Amino acid sequence: MAFGPTSLRARLALLFGIGSGVLVLISAVVLAVTINTAVQNGINNELRARAEDLAADLRAGDVHVRPEEAFAEVVSVDGRVLAASRTIVNQRRILGPSELARAATREFFIDRHVPGLEGRARLLALPSTSGSEKVVIVVGGSREALLEARNRLALALVIVGPLLILALATGGWIVAGAALRPVRRMAEEADAISLLEPGRRLPQPDGHDEIAQLGRTLNSMLDRIEATFAHEQAFVDDASHELRTPVSILRAELELALLQPGDAAEVERALRSSLEEAERLSRLADDLLVLARAGAGQLPLRKEAVDLRGLAEEVASRTTVHSPGPVVDIVGGPTMVTADKARLEQILVNLVVNARRFARNRVQVQLVPQVASVVVTVADDGPGFPADLLPSVFDRFTRSDSARAREAGGAGLGLSIVAALVHAHGGRVEASNGGPLGGAVVTVTIPTAPERKGVATVRR
Repeated sequence: MAFGPTSLRARLALLFGIGSGVLVLISAVVLAVTINTAVQNGINNELRARAEDLAADLRAGDVHVRPEEAFAEVVSVDGRVLAASRTIVNQRRILGPSELARAATREFFIDRHVPGLEGRARLLALPSTSGSEKVVIVVGGSREALLEARNRLALALVIVGPLLILALATGGWIVAGAALRPVRRMAEEADAISLLEPGRRLPQPDGHDEIAQLGRTLNSMLDRIEATFAHEQAFVDDASHELRTPVSILRAELELALLQPGDAAEVERALRSSLEEAERLSRLADDLLVLARAGAGQLPLRKEAVDLRGLAEEVASRTTVHSPGPVVDIVGGPTMVTADKARLEQILVNLVVNARRFARNRVQVQLVPQVASVVVTVADDGPGFPADLLPSVFDRFTRSDSARAREAGGAGLGLSIVAALVHAHGGRVEASNGGPLGGAVVTVTIPTAPERKGVATVRR
């Protein structure tokens, strides 16, 4: 169960008040000690001055106490009172035997009640001489002035201290409120912001302090969230569009087959067309699943030693055996990498199929080993990527105008999947034009050693 104030402003004010109270207490103690020491030193210095005046008279042979001396006496070392002030009752000796013996050797101060002095007094006893005789001089003064000053100081601190602490805590409350006002406005606006109002941002405080930096950071985060949401919304829209077309065709073919149940040739044609659309739907679903897992950083990789040259030759043979058209050349010697063979094969298939789709006569797959990686370059002799498409060639559902026809182009996910799988392996991918054949060039860099085991984290 939580106790104390719950708001940050109240906690800051409370902390400010506690800190102020501690400072006031320390200041009061230091002030009291300083004043007490100063007054005590003043009393001590006054007693020494009076004792030295009396000692000077004794050295001159004048054994008496001046009439203006408030409280003093001269005592022989054997205890006889040689001279005393009128304020000393019955001219009695003030010091006891042990104190007198001690005073005969050195000076010291005594605090006690003495008849003739108001309240608690301070006495100074010190050795001196009167002619050839050794004597002890005793002078005294009241400590009431010190005690009165101490009491007044304590009373002032008792009255002023809480008022000062209250004033400082109130100032802390006001200052904390002013400092946190922009945060409160941002919190109120953040509570009202939703994705239904794109472009709405938090009120950003002026200046370069931490709160202003917080406002800028939160607005930048909202920009990224909105951009991500827009990107995902576009992805959903594109996916819906891509799924709607084969579903519509599949439904039309099946309805047509039902309308002509007696025409075996037409039914067979409808069924074959439906199978093609079903396969297209399956591939599209698989591609979307790969992208979704890669985007969430949950794409599983089963890494093993893979002969990249042998895998490239297998992919080239498979993609050309049932699809006449541009030839695929493999350039480079045997190259071993540690990767997920199935995902690496998917990368090569997508790149080779995409290159053959636009190549005129030839596609080249070049393998170049590096120190800790291998560079795979897939080039074709086609027209290359359109200039306006290069910056977004790896985005999802991106296709050139020439690839918009369903017979020529796919769903526009091939290169996006390539990028996701390459990043999952800790590599990088780039697209350009020119290269060895003058057309489109896609360059993939794959590390030859594994980064780590387990589920891959896709870097975006």
